[in-house]
Amino acid sequence: MSEGVRAAERRPGSTTPGRWPYLLHYLNDPSRWHKIDLVRRRDSATPGSWDYEAHLMVLAPGYASTATRTRRRQASALQRLGGVDGNVSTLAVVSLPATLDPDDGDVRSDRITLTEQEQDALAAGRKKARGRQRALDRSRRACNPRQYRRSRRQKARDERRQAAGLHPKAVTVPAGPRRTTATGKPQQAYHRDTVSTGYRNLRARHTAAAAGAAESSHQRARKIAAAVVAAHGPNLTVEDSDIRTWFRLWGRACSATTPGRLIAALAAECTAAGGRLLRASTFTTALSQHCLCGRRVTKSLRQRTHHCDSAGGGCGLKGDRDLVSAALAAQILFAQGLQEALTESTAPKSAPPGRTRAAADPRVNTFPRQPTASARRNAGPCPVATPDETRPAPQRPKAHAGTTRPHTDRPRTHIRDKS
Repeated sequence: MSEGVRAAERRPGSTTPGRWPYLLHYLNDPSRWHKIDLVRRRDSATPGSWDYEAHLMVLAPGYASTATRTRRRQASALQRLGGVDGNVSTLAVVSLPATLDPDDGDVRSDRITLTEQEQDALAAGRKKARGRQRALDRSRRACNPRQYRRSRRQKARDERRQAAGLHPKAVTVPAGPRRTTATGKPQQAYHRDTVSTGYRNLRARHTAAAAGAAESSHQRARKIAAAVVAAHGPNLTVEDSDIRTWFRLWGRACSATTPGRLIAALAAECTAAGGRLLRASTFTTALSQHCLCGRRVTKSLRQRTHHCDSAGGGCGLKGDRDLVSAALAAQILFAQGLQEALTESTAPKSAPPGRTRAAADPRVNTFPRQPTASARRNAGPCPVATPDETRPAPQRPKAHAGTTRPHTDRPRTHIRDKS
């Protein structure tokens, strides 16, 4: 046993059940120890409101328990192909055998939503957060009354008392807007306000609660990703949607379900299990606007049911919109076995003339197709050289004041004052 493990063993609380394998993994080999950082963080429960910690950086892969390694080996041996359709409130997953033969396995589908217990816990957490925010605002207003105006109700009360011949009531906490300049900026910066000790403690508790909620959401995403990969395999496909647009439109709902965090956890779990999470471009595939037969079925965001009308030449398929999109991602993008399918249309090759993409025929388009954002993501991370602290930094040209950024193919251009 190394000295690091002995020191960790003497630390109170470091030998709790389930933590000993972590200590052996990270601290049992001193040759992997890189550096120690002394940090401090806000903790309202600690005397002084600060908690000082020593962080040890270890040059080793992350710890995985025996149960986790066994689960990932079983998932990699499933030989299944799956598709994922993520939206604001749900995550739909559909998988099928890699051979597309019903005798090799059945089609599995799952829908991941917030349970009633999670919704109740989320509502309770939001209520507490609103209460803390209101308390912080009242404390700041009470300590800085000159920086805020009176509200309409307070002004109306003063007018009624003045009309009745009474003196105006003293206001200790003005409830109006903050005093600003003609340009709309506060007359005094917020960091110059006077805040009380209770305000600092409450703000520390509020920050700790937000960090705890974020960590809880991260752990939930990891558990969901582990369950999805264990049931559907590590080879999945998801539409490459811009989560930032979702937050601009449905910020409150996205913060509750965290679709981006779920997809990121799925990508990490697929990679750890020996598979991959591929991303299909929404502009070129439009999975939610197609049917399994290849026919385009246009739907609005409000319409959550897929129906390929047989009267209009469709196959008559009816089902949940998200599940159909996930099935398309699993069947079309993986069944053809082509990486190029991620940037092509979902229309089949036997579509009538006029509906097939011209880029499918190399004689029509002789220019090389430029890789899309989804193709660049699917290519994996670019190799980056790890910096060596013992090696001096390379001498790179720098841009200084009075000169433009230098180029390698032309000399540096100086900016002269012609006045």
